[in-house]
Amino acid sequence: MQRAIWIITFFIIIAIGYYWMVVDDSRTKQMVELSDSDAELSGDVNSTVEIYDRLEKKWIGTSKHVQTLQKETHTHYAVYEAQMDSIDIVFEEIKFSIEQLEEILIRKIDRVKDDVRNLEDSFETFKRSTKRAERDMKQKISTIQDDINTLNATVFPPVEEEDKK
Repeated sequence: MQRAIWIITFFIIIAIGYYWMVVDDSRTKQMVELSDSDAELSGDVNSTVEIYDRLEKKWIGTSKHVQTLQKETHTHYAVYEAQMDSIDIVFEEIKFSIEQLEEILIRKIDRVKDDVRNLEDSFETFKRSTKRAERDMKQKISTIQDDINTLNATVFPPVEEEDKK
């Protein structure tokens, strides 16, 4: 039995030696390779993190700039809205003034039309009275002319009649 224990111990020692010489050496080489790879990857990661940090700072700066632009835009909108309200008020006042002027002009035009109608009526009346007066004068003139002819005939008889008398 002791012999079996020595054989098992011998195989365990050989296995430990084999592990130490062959397996541990390859594990050590892999660990060295892994540490080199880690250093390389950490460099890549560091450069990636650095690029990411730069990009993040750039986005932060851009967002601050956009935020400033948004504030300015909102301020401009507020000023624009206030200005448009005041312009609307002015337009309403102008519209009201124009409507008042239109009403006044319509009233004045109506008065002028009434005056023109009255003037036309007065002119027609004057024209009729003038024609009537003209006819009366023509009639009187013709009556006076007849009277003058009669008087001339009586006062200055024609030469033939004087001889007969």
